Amino acid sequence: MDISKTKPKKKHHKQPVFYLKGFTNSEGLLFVYNKDSGNVFESTPEAIAYENDYFTFTNPLGDKDSESFENYIAAIENNTAPVIKKILDEQVITEKEKSGFALFVASMFLRASNFRRNAEDLYAQMRKFKIQAIASDKDKFHEAFKDFNLKEYEKNNPKPIKTLEELRQLILHADEYFKFSTEPLASLQIILAEIDRLTVLFYNMKWCFLKATDNFKFITGDNPVSYGDPTAGLLHKALMRRNTQVTIPLSKKIVAYGTWRPIKESAYIQVKDRDVKGFNRNTVVATEAFVFASFKDPVFQKFVTKHKGSAPAMKWS
Repeated sequence: MDISKTKPKKKHHKQPVFYLKGFTNSEGLLFVYNKDSGNVFESTPEAIAYENDYFTFTNPLGDKDSESFENYIAAIENNTAPVIKKILDEQVITEKEKSGFALFVASMFLRASNFRRNAEDLYAQMRKFKIQAIASDKDKFHEAFKDFNLKEYEKNNPKPIKTLEELRQLILHADEYFKFSTEPLASLQIILAEIDRLTVLFYNMKWCFLKATDNFKFITGDNPVSYGDPTAGLLHKALMRRNTQVTIPLSKKIVAYGTWRPIKESAYIQVKDRDVKGFNRNTVVATEAFVFASFKDPVFQKFVTKHKGSAPAMKWS
């Protein structure tokens, strides 16, 4: 095979296929609940939770790169999947394996579309503040933007402008016309900047594993890591608070529970029906668009739809 002629990977999974397989029914299928539409449909893990070019970015040479970050994420999956399997088999993990588990939790948090949306919003806000700071000084702005192509700007914006001074006033006073956006590369760079720090943080937490009941099974979603109050200040400060609790469903039978408080680490603890319902509620609330479950239930379907728009918008200051 001529490797140079192979097509680049475009189908990028937001959640790993091996992970989603832990939430399937006896036929290997997932029930997918759409929070926005209220619809429910069946799918295989391979055919859901992906987006074409989700990890694609434009490199400094101006070329689209759909493989580099996808391969980076795939390597994390390959290295951490055996650790997750060991947990699902209810075995005690070693300190080295705990590092792999912490990396898995960090990657699942950061790769989620909810985090990437928040990260790109942050980047756009930073751009806005920086440009508005320049625009507040007329002379400084005119010098900085003297080569700005006004005709190019007018092609993509509804409000016509003829001079740099009109542009400056637009930046300062007309947010509805002057939009700040960012490239996907921005959130991917934030993932790379944060993953080691989050891995260390999750490693230092105390973790145990909670078991579902015969009556109720755990679910997951497109934003599977839930923690404390995501709106309470900077991400790392929120995660470091003593009372913060972090949860991530690992399968329909097991949820990982992290805390700063003393607990028996790596213990497998049987919880009650009401506890499973509580963890499932947290998962639904955190989910941005899609909830994944091993069952179809009209009451649960209404519950999911009720929480449309509930995914956290994290504060950064």
